[in-house]
Amino acid sequence: MEKLSVSINILVISTVLLLIPYAALAQPENNLAAPSERLGINLASFQQTNVPPDVRQAEAVVERAVKRFRVGVEAGVGLDPELIMFGGHGAFGPIFNRNVEFRPGIEFGIGEVTTLFGINLDVLYVLPGASRGTRWTPYVGAGPNFALSHRGFESDDDDENSGNRFDFSDTDFVSGFNFFAGARTANGMFLEMKSTAYGVSNIRFLVGFNF
Repeated sequence: MEKLSVSINILVISTVLLLIPYAALAQPENNLAAPSERLGINLASFQQTNVPPDVRQAEAVVERAVKRFRVGVEAGVGLDPELIMFGGHGAFGPIFNRNVEFRPGIEFGIGEVTTLFGINLDVLYVLPGASRGTRWTPYVGAGPNFALSHRGFESDDDDENSGNRFDFSDTDFVSGFNFFAGARTANGMFLEMKSTAYGVSNIRFLVGFNF
């Protein structure tokens, strides 16, 4: 029995001596990991609180301005006079009201008789509550129009006019007012009908995309 008890004691002591180095190694690793984690949290909070309020406010203003500005393109056909239309626009909104946007743009029209260049300063109003349960959101709008139009027939015998479709040496400058209605989707596509009063009398059917 005495030999058995001595053997057990020797086995226990040997096991303890073997485990002591592993426990000593594990304890520093835990002690090092915890401060580093705490240090990371402190650095992140320090970086957030170290930014001056004016800088944070300027960043917020820039983010809001970017979200409010978009660009778009459109193309279609015009009637009276008959034209192939294409152009582009920018959109700023909402302004004054969440359903109101300012949409300045330019447009070109090419026809057999008429060549047109126009500037539009349109204001768009999205009909409230109309988009619930439907993919398309209807809108209406209006705005001033300023256009240069050139009318004339080209002749093969007239060397001066051949190939000069955008020659505005003999043009009319007219101003008018746009009225339009359309519908658009959340992904950017839109369909629109636009008419200009008092200017170059024209009705346009357009399809476009807002980026």
